Amino acid sequence: MGYLVLYPPHGKLNLRNGVGTWRFGFIEGVWMVGVIDEIQMPVNETDRNPIIVDLKTRVLETLPAESQRRNGRLQLMCYKYLWDNLVADNFPSRQFFDFFSLNPYHVLSEEVREITAEAGYPAKTLDDIVRFYMNTWSMLPPAHNQLLLRYEFQKDQSLLGEVEFAYDHDWLKSRIQGCLEFWKGEREASYIPDEERWKCKYCQFASVCSTIDKPESSRNASKTNSDSFPS
Repeated sequence: MGYLVLYPPHGKLNLRNGVGTWRFGFIEGVWMVGVIDEIQMPVNETDRNPIIVDLKTRVLETLPAESQRRNGRLQLMCYKYLWDNLVADNFPSRQFFDFFSLNPYHVLSEEVREITAEAGYPAKTLDDIVRFYMNTWSMLPPAHNQLLLRYEFQKDQSLLGEVEFAYDHDWLKSRIQGCLEFWKGEREASYIPDEERWKCKYCQFASVCSTIDKPESSRNASKTNSDSFPS
């Protein structure tokens, strides 16, 4: 199943305003997959770098709290990181095949071969598709350094607001490293700040969490560097 995400949308990777575009790549030793909501081409014809946009729908007719906006920024920065690595021809194909236990020389089904032929890149094996994928990405420009979060009201799709921000590579790497340390069991979970404790009522582990009734001073003493990243 893993190789299915390698199919470019609509058969070809044309730089045009697009919706629902798959991105698949390797970040700090971890495979990541996601769907970019929208890709915009700049109005200025001298700027060739596509702008990555993420759409967030809201049940409430308000903009989200800072913690949720921070998560949105992290998501978009990950997409740009994936995009730029693919453009730079940094897709580790050997690791891809090994990690997902895929045979690069597996002969594709007749249906898949017909689809690739119609799209203009006749492929017989999985390796053929991966090579086309890598070659196509290497011809595209890096994503724009300005990223855009768009918030819409779920009830009527009206625009609540847009947040434009700059890509921060150092901040992204720090956030990813902090997450990986936790996922790999290299650090304990950190306490959330007081202003974000509303999240606790939605947490499935709240009933067994040792920090629910702890005083603020105790929680502050146990925080890790995950709280120190810029927002």
